[in-house]
Amino acid sequence: MSHMKMGDNRKIEGAVGSISNLPDEILQQHILCFIPTKLAISTSILSRRWRHVWCEVPSLSLDLCKLTAASVNKTLTRYTASKTKSFHLRIKPITENKPYIDRWSKWAMSHNVESLSLDICNSHITYVFHNFFWNSSSVKQLNLNLEFSHKIVPLECTVSWTSLQKLSLNCCSLSNGSMAKILSGCPVLENLTFDYWDKLNVLDLRKSLRLRTLEVQRNEWSLAPKQIVAPHIHCLRLHDSELSCTLVDVASLAEANLEISCVSDWSYTEYTYVLQTMGVKMLEKLHNVEKLAFGGNFIQSVS
Repeated sequence: MSHMKMGDNRKIEGAVGSISNLPDEILQQHILCFIPTKLAISTSILSRRWRHVWCEVPSLSLDLCKLTAASVNKTLTRYTASKTKSFHLRIKPITENKPYIDRWSKWAMSHNVESLSLDICNSHITYVFHNFFWNSSSVKQLNLNLEFSHKIVPLECTVSWTSLQKLSLNCCSLSNGSMAKILSGCPVLENLTFDYWDKLNVLDLRKSLRLRTLEVQRNEWSLAPKQIVAPHIHCLRLHDSELSCTLVDVASLAEANLEISCVSDWSYTEYTYVLQTMGVKMLEKLHNVEKLAFGGNFIQSVS
């Protein structure tokens, strides 16, 4: 048994040695950037060679469910890369971490981050995004998950995301005016995703001339937006619990995927009638679409 253990240890040491011989750039951009930052940092115990390799990794993923604010601050202090391609921050609980959100967001902006993801997992304490957050020439992809309670766009701020191509907003509380302000500051936006919104009545995308893909997820607790005006999009993915979202203008649409996202607690007869009626109306707006796909729930409702 001891001989087998020694053999296994030699294999592990050999594998570590082989990987250690790889150039830093390969280790950083093709290995360490695909694992959580906490795990990447732990590789520093392998050898002196690995001690500082993680400090130049172009992607950081920090989960405050597993880390403390102090450890995050220490990690960012030790980080030496001049530019960060991807920065993901999951903040839970928010109570003790709220004072640091601005600092961490500014840190990401100062490193010219291209892909930024903020996941604030608490619906009882409100966080207000400050003006600096809404101005960036480097961010190309932004993902916000806010659980409804956080104020997305202060009335007095100006949005200027001049390079933003892909925007995903999950569980956000946005008015028509706030959404219009965001869209006006994203001149090159190509892909827009909404998951479970409230307050937004009309999603007006007429001024988003480069927008090509729109994904919307609605359920019976979050029936926003109620109307979609998107004359420039080519692809639409709509998951809707009641099919009550009106497609006002989708004149350029070439591809659509429709599905009923969840089952309502209405009576079966009433629910089926509503789905059939709304489904037929929606299909009338899609008669020129070249590629049309339906989920199983949608097909069942209109058949």
